[in-house]
Order: sequence, then structure tokens, then C-alpha cells
Amino acid sequence: MSRRTILALSGAATAALALTAASLPWTIAAPRAVAFAERDLARRYGLGLSAAGPATLTLLPAPSLSFSRARLRRGDHDLVESAGLQVQLGLAGLLAGRAEVTGLVLDRARIALPDDAAVDWAEPAARLAARVAAGRGRHLRRLVLVDATLSGRDPRTGSRETVTGLNLVASWPRPSAGLDLSAAFTWRGVPATLTVSGLRPPALAAGAETPLTAALTWVAGPGIDGPSAEGSAEIEGSLVWAGTTAANSPAANVPANEASAGPATDGPRLSGQGRFTTPALARTLAWLGVEPGPAALAGPVGVEGRFTARPGGVEWPEIRVRFGDNRLEGAGALALARGRLSVSGTLAAERLDLSGLLPDVEPGGGWSRAPLGLDALTRGDLDLRLSAASARLGSLEAQDVAAGLLVRDGTVEATLGRATVQGGTVKGRAALAALPSGLDARLQGSADRVDLGGLFADLGWPRWILGRGQGSAVLDTAGSSLADLVGRLGGRAVATVEGGEILGLNLADLAQRPDSTAVARRRGGRTHFERARVSLTVADGVAEIGQGQVRGGGLTATLGGRVFLAERRLGAEARIEPGPDGRPAGHFAIEGPWLRPVLRPLAARPLPALSLPAAASAYAP
Repeated sequence: MSRRTILALSGAATAALALTAASLPWTIAAPRAVAFAERDLARRYGLGLSAAGPATLTLLPAPSLSFSRARLRRGDHDLVESAGLQVQLGLAGLLAGRAEVTGLVLDRARIALPDDAAVDWAEPAARLAARVAAGRGRHLRRLVLVDATLSGRDPRTGSRETVTGLNLVASWPRPSAGLDLSAAFTWRGVPATLTVSGLRPPALAAGAETPLTAALTWVAGPGIDGPSAEGSAEIEGSLVWAGTTAANSPAANVPANEASAGPATDGPRLSGQGRFTTPALARTLAWLGVEPGPAALAGPVGVEGRFTARPGGVEWPEIRVRFGDNRLEGAGALALARGRLSVSGTLAAERLDLSGLLPDVEPGGGWSRAPLGLDALTRGDLDLRLSAASARLGSLEAQDVAAGLLVRDGTVEATLGRATVQGGTVKGRAALAALPSGLDARLQGSADRVDLGGLFADLGWPRWILGRGQGSAVLDTAGSSLADLVGRLGGRAVATVEGGEILGLNLADLAQRPDSTAVARRRGGRTHFERARVSLTVADGVAEIGQGQVRGGGLTATLGGRVFLAERRLGAEARIEPGPDGRPAGHFAIEGPWLRPVLRPLAARPLPALSLPAAASAYAP
């Protein structure tokens, strides 16, 4: 074997041994290793380092020092406790005999944010921001957390919050490159993932805009009584840290080894395009620690559009909202203060289905006795204005709808500015206020030129009257259930029908043969009239008929009696006045269910004179 070959083999063996040695961890004295790494951490970020047990040095694939049971602190306060800590070092600095920390890997770290965290973390954050903004020295290129626990006090409620199972990787390879971050964690029992990309730390630290793309997803199993608290949020836009920037703070103008905490910033401002979806909005808000308020009425919800977000609030100058099968567009805003959510918006839709807002009806058609309350709806604020080309409420269809919903602490007010129902115009207002045991309700509304035949068909009622109707009502009540509210209803109402017909009843035949209602109610029987009018005075769920009259075709009939709203039945009497041609008078009882009453002849006797109270004229259309 030649000398050259021997030298080549010896060199290769030496290189292999050197590589092997460099790849192996070398145990070194912990105090010296800690002091070596701490010098750079203190100079750059004002952090101290301590560790228990031996330290190990690894040169390949990248120089690093590893410690066990390590602590990062500021002064006498421990900021981070970690079962394992790897400090990654720059090779150039190591060859020059100094530490340049380029990365940190923390294994099973416990990061507890104390009540005075703003003070403890202010100096490290200010030093970091100042160095990044000024572009001085090497930066921290990599941060890794493995199975970490983060705990701190919620500033809104003051309660302690804990994030567990935090696995985070943040990578910033070059000052000119963007920072990428991915994290998986569990908060309040719900697993979630977060990704961030495109962030430019120098621009952010200097108070300039930086692009940002972020996505958050969360998934949890179904609740006991409903869907899971799952969903996603995506953002693509720009971020700026408004207010006094780190670049303008005192820390930016002092040497690196003398930098101190600068004034606190005002907070982030984020703008761009965003998207939010969840199959259960109320559960998602509850997971976030926000009272659902009016959102308790919503199921699957999707929101997307152009937005601007500031601390405590979000504005959408352009927004598209989906809930259930409804699609709306418009503008909106959201604010959060002390855990209370406030939402405002102006939205429009081609078609709107609000059938889910109707109260349940008990089997058999009775009024529900399920307890009612506003607590679930008034834990947040809502100021919503809606318009729709067409809208549906149960079986009722309307066009050209303009409505509003206002929710404040303990009160709900729904306003129908206008709606076209069966060719007529309907307006109304309902105001609900919470009581210690139930609700106080005040209702008022009016209708003009509504086709009654079409309306009854939409509602599934028997079409016993035709014509264009108008009317108004002012009612109030209080109770703990829908049955209570109806049973305590009070107020006034008046209705008029012009140029109509009563189907299935011939009053002329009834006047001629009062002993045979079957003749009057024979198939195809009908009564034409010019005008029909009725006024009602309501008290304790009973409507007293103050004036009822049907006039037309030389025939006049008057009506008196009661409508029992709680039982949904009639107890009324009708009198057909004698005609000028000698037609006899008739007197009948109208009894039974209010939608399908029966007629019963009565002995002739005069009805008491009934007239509309003068005070009721204010309610007449």
C-alpha cells in the first residue's frame, strides 16, 4: 500500500471520527454551560437562565446546548419552567468563543403568566421588538414548544385559564423572510389548531403593516343536548401594531446591553378578508367564554367578508351571513366588553325563513305552558335591521319586508316597519321585558287591505270570509308561559272588511227560516256584504265584542258576546234585523271552536244596544 493511500485512509478515518464525535452529545459542567448561554440571553432579552443536572453539548447537525430542569427568569421571577431546554447556537459565534442563541426548544414547559405579567414580560418583549425593528444582530430563528402548558388570568373575568398539550413550531429563517407558525393545543377541553404565515416581524416591530394569513380550527364531540362546539376561522390580510411602536420606544435608542422596556403599545389592528363558520354558534361562543345572547337562536352560522379588527371590536363594511338556509348581505359590527357581546348590522336577503322563531304548540292545539324567559337572549346586545324581498314565518308568506330587532339588558323589541301580506300592508311592534317570574309583553300592530281569503288559506284556517280587511290592535300581557300570556291578555282591537262575502252561510235564508240552520249553512251558501266591522275590548284573555255589524244587500246583522282566547272558542250571539220589506228578524247563538263554530237558533229577544266606546276611536284604522 502506497504512502498516499495510507494518508488518504488516515485522513478519512480521522474525518469520520471527528464527525462521529461532533454528532455525539458531550457532557460538560452545567454552571459553565449555563453561564455561557445566559450571557447572550441576558444581553439580548434581559433573561436569566438556571438549570439542574449536567449539560450536554452537540455540534452536529447544528451546535446546541441541552439542559434539564431549566428555568428562564427575569430578576427573581421565573417566567418559564421546562423539563428540558435546548439552546441552539450560531456556528460563527461559537468559533469566535461567544454564544449566539438562534433557537430554543422547550420540552414539557410550564409557562405561568402571573398577575403582573405585563411587568415581567415587558422588558424581554421591548428588547426583542427593538432589535427586530433596528435589524441589529442575529435574531431567534426557531422556537419550539413540546407538550407545554400555558396558564394565566383572563383579563375579562379574572379567572385562571390554562392551555394544555401545546405543541408549537415558529420558524423565521432570515430577516427578509416571513415568520411561519403552527400550533396544536387544548383549551377548555376542546382541541384546536392554529397556523400563521407571511408575518414580517421587522415591519410589525417598526409599526408598519405586514401581510398575514392565519387559520384556526377547533373540534369537539357533541354536547349532551346538541351539536359540537366546532368550527373554523380564516384570515388573509394585513396586521399593524398601532400606537407607540417598539421602534419609537426608548429601548430602540439605547445599546443592546442597556435596552429597557418601552411604553406599552395600543394593540393590534387587523384588516382584510375573513371567514368564520360553525354548526353551533351558541356552543362555540360559550366555549370562548362569551354569553351567546341572541345568538342562542342561531344554529349553523357562516360569516365572511371584508373586515377591520381592533382590540375589543370588529367591523365588517362588507359582510355575507348564512344561518340555516338564509343568505344575507350587508354591513355589521361586533364589540366585546367584559365578556358581553354587542352586535349591530344592516342586512338584506332575497328570501328569509324565520319559522324557527315561532313558539312550539302543544299537541291538541293548546297554548304551550313551557316556561318563558329572556335570560338566554339578553346576555348580549343586538341592533339588527333586516330587509327581504320575501320572508316566511311558519306558513305565512310576506314580501317587501323591513324589520328590526333590538336587544338590550332585560328587553327585546321586534319591529315590523312594513310587509306586504296578501296584497295588503302590515306593520307591528312587540316589546318584551323580563320579570322576576316570566315576561311583560306589549304588542301593537295594524293591517290595511289584506286579502282575508288568501291569508286564511296560508294559515291553514277555514276560508269562511272573503274580502279586503283592515284593522289595528294594542295589547299587553304578562306571564311565565305562552298560555299565561294569552290568559292575561288585555287591550283593544278593531277590524273592518269592505266588499266581502261570508262563505257557507246564507243570512237571508237564515232570516226566513230561523229554525233550520242547515238551510242557511248548506253547501255553496254565501252572504255578500258591503261592510263588516267588529271592535273588541280584551281583559284577562277574554275579548268582549263591543260592536259587531254586517251590512249589505238590504240586510243588517249585529253581533255581541265574547271570544275566549285561552280556550280558542266563541260564545257570541247574532241578530238579523227586520227588513223594510217585512223580512222577519232572527236571533242565533254562535258557539264552539273559533275557527269552526256552530249556529243555534234562539228565542227572539232584543239585543242590548252596543256601540263603540269613544276612547276606542284612537285605535280605528
